[in-house]
Amino acid sequence: MITIASFTQSEDAHLFRMFLESRGIAATLFDEHFAQLAWHYSNAIGGVRVAVAEDDAEAAADLHGEYMESLRQGPYPLKPVRVWPVVALVTLALGAPFLLFVRSKAESED
Repeated sequence: MITIASFTQSEDAHLFRMFLESRGIAATLFDEHFAQLAWHYSNAIGGVRVAVAEDDAEAAADLHGEYMESLRQGPYPLKPVRVWPVVALVTLALGAPFLLFVRSKAESED
């Protein structure tokens, strides 16, 4: 078995393994459970490794490049959505009266 790629999270490794299997290459994950149980040691052990048979190593390496390139292209919005002004207005509109009422109630009890 030859390690083709390593990931810090097991979910990413599973997605890549499924990508390889959809292309007809059998893949195995190593250190998946250790990375989940001791997540803070994931980088020290090399993450979750995706390994394939030696016969499929070259094809899997090419598919790894294709997979990573498809992730970089991704379906991202052309123009970023800016919602922070709406969130700020709603927070001020709803939050300010509650703060005023809570203070006046707390001061009246003293």
